[in-house]
Amino acid sequence: MNKLVIFITEGKSEENALYSLMRSYFRPNRVIFHIYHGDILIKRHRKGNPLSEIESIVQQECSRYGLSRSDILRVIHIADTDGLFIPDTAVRLDYRAKHAEYEEDAIYTCNPDSIKQRNRRRRGNVKAFIHTRSLQGNIPYSIFYLSRNIEHALYGIESHVNDSRKTDLAYDFSDHFGYDWKLFMNYIENEGVTIGNTYKESWELIQNDTESLKRHTNIIYLFDEDV
Repeated sequence: MNKLVIFITEGKSEENALYSLMRSYFRPNRVIFHIYHGDILIKRHRKGNPLSEIESIVQQECSRYGLSRSDILRVIHIADTDGLFIPDTAVRLDYRAKHAEYEEDAIYTCNPDSIKQRNRRRRGNVKAFIHTRSLQGNIPYSIFYLSRNIEHALYGIESHVNDSRKTDLAYDFSDHFGYDWKLFMNYIENEGVTIGNTYKESWELIQNDTESLKRHTNIIYLFDEDV
């Protein structure tokens, strides 16, 4: 019996861009994307356990498809970094900023304290996700990052992108690679956006200084059977 691979993402862009690639890689198993429509990393989780939200999502999908946990092959979580690991000194006041503006060396905002508080909460949660390798029922779990977001990490676009443009970019990306996940891997390697030689190292290095504002992703390790 074919199993289910669950992708958890913050928005629809990741599904639009990556669904065909992941479907081809995991074939004949079934791939679904659970769109969280928000930032799991910043959420105040039940009983102080960040994994409770992930477990809840898995249970939702099991119920939706009439499956048991033994039918889940893998849970893959993809998150934006949004500069979450930068030092507080790299969050800088700019009264002209209508929303947080991201550069490779700093975040500029009219409310630095809010960004600092957000980053602290996200750091506390993401460390629990990084060190989790399986969920209840021994379901393999891993979390990958796009820095600062999918437009930055995969397309090389640093400026703010509206929702309509996000959709267009994601579909263009999907059309370009089609179902050729090996071509996608070559693209990631050629773009030089992966730091570290292992999944573990990629998470260690993204936490240094302002690296979580630079163009990086460790999504290539998704294809590593040891992860």
